Amino acid sequence: MRIDMAISDYMEDLIYRVLAGEVDEVERKEFETWLRENDEHRVFFEKIERAWYTGKYAARWKNVEMSAAWKAVEYRHEYRRRRRFRQIGWSVAAAVVVVLCFTWMIFSVGKDTSVSTMVQSSAGKPGESKALLVLSSGVKVELDNRGGDTILEKGLPILNEKDYIDYSKQDHDSQVKSVVYNELIVPTGGEYRLILSDGTIVYMNSESRLKYPVKFVGDERIVELEGEAYFEVVRDEVHPFVVCANQLNVKVLGTGFNVMAYKQDSRTEVTLVNGKVDVRNGDISEILEPSQQFVMDYGSREYQVRSVNVSTYVDWKSGILNFDAMPLEELGDKLGRWYGMKFFFSKESLKQLKFSGAFKKYNDIDYILGLIEATTNVSFKINDDVIVVNEK
Repeated sequence: MRIDMAISDYMEDLIYRVLAGEVDEVERKEFETWLRENDEHRVFFEKIERAWYTGKYAARWKNVEMSAAWKAVEYRHEYRRRRRFRQIGWSVAAAVVVVLCFTWMIFSVGKDTSVSTMVQSSAGKPGESKALLVLSSGVKVELDNRGGDTILEKGLPILNEKDYIDYSKQDHDSQVKSVVYNELIVPTGGEYRLILSDGTIVYMNSESRLKYPVKFVGDERIVELEGEAYFEVVRDEVHPFVVCANQLNVKVLGTGFNVMAYKQDSRTEVTLVNGKVDVRNGDISEILEPSQQFVMDYGSREYQVRSVNVSTYVDWKSGILNFDAMPLEELGDKLGRWYGMKFFFSKESLKQLKFSGAFKKYNDIDYILGLIEATTNVSFKINDDVIVVNEK
């Protein structure tokens, strides 16, 4: 990372200790005074903070790769032999968040589209466990994180537990004359889990729906997906598991993989965590290995298989929003599904700006927008359920 201004060794050391939460009240006030002195100080601190957050803090959440900027910061720091600085650990992570939030408030003074303005508005709340179960009779059952009574479908039990429903507790000797389908619909701002009759676990993301048999019969275990879901498939070499999603068929024996197939999107992604999957579309057939991703672009009718950091694509099921050089337009779509909000870009060029970072997805959206503001050249303003994206 290139630093364009001269700065004393003492002040640079103080900045590192502020970010690590290792300063007392006197030192904190000294830092605040220095930060307000001129714009060059603010810009310098933004560079250090950006590298710190994207390279260190996010990495300690979910193995986000250290950025080149952070490596430069760390090298510079070691070169100066800063013995008082130590790497941030989980025990001081909360202190870093406080410092970052404080910094955003400083940066926002005098700006209409600031984070402080957003905090006072009706910022979007994070999603929660909720879904709608549609039985074969058409009866609809609302599901949430409280659980409820056992549901009966054609005499077969569906356990309604906290955060998930379970079809696997059926009598395996029970006979089903024909396939009976249920459908699980997860709305905007929702997530839910279900355990299928064979024990396969499905994590469903917002704005997704899955159609599946109450009890698998026949040679294959077939489900239909629209939206995004992560599958942990129970191995059964005699009865392959097949996910039908937006013109793709993903065939597996037993594995963990993610499928993103929103109807309104121009592409479908299949990301393999472990095992093997066979992805098919017409004459196309590709066998994926772990850490590979199949991407079909329906606009160009072209596809590619690439190696990826799988955590970027599956961390959502573990409560993390993980972005790796993602265009803001795509990032807005993902945040919009979870928080129930829409993004409006004041300039087309802003849609292609890229952002890297990781957040706990149960934070309010103003918190996440503040992080993005602090590390990119955009600002946000919330108007009801619309987030306006402006250039700084």
